[in-house]
Amino acid sequence: MALNLFNYEDPQADVVGAEGRILGDLTDSEWTSFLGLMERRSFHKGAQILTAGERDRTLYLIASGDVEVVVDGPGGRRRLAAIGEGSVFGEMSFFDGAPRSAHVIAESAVEVLALHQDRFEQLAAWHPRIAHKLLMDLGRVLSQRIRRLNLSV
Repeated sequence: MALNLFNYEDPQADVVGAEGRILGDLTDSEWTSFLGLMERRSFHKGAQILTAGERDRTLYLIASGDVEVVVDGPGGRRRLAAIGEGSVFGEMSFFDGAPRSAHVIAESAVEVLALHQDRFEQLAAWHPRIAHKLLMDLGRVLSQRIRRLNLSV
């Protein structure tokens, strides 16, 4: 059933930590409504899911598998984070429409749920409670990722 989409009981499910998990308390009917607006996509290990510099306002929720976030710099490719099941990536461009700031690569076979900005607008109009929960969870994830970066400086 939809509520079992993300395994919130597994402490290893989200590589970046429990704070990255979103929408843990939706009802079955809310999950059904939410999933109806999303597109499932699958990637094999090593596939590049997002490319830095591309313009795309799609948000990705990891249904299964793990991804790594990397950037290219003067010293070569540098890993920024690993993100696992139940969490998200692509949130910055989803919010601001700017080009992607990093590459996202599948560390294992990965299945994601993609939510494009125009589908989010439908979600907000038809299911404002779900949209509100999504925005609050995304804000929390962004804040915690920024805090983690601040600690590493």
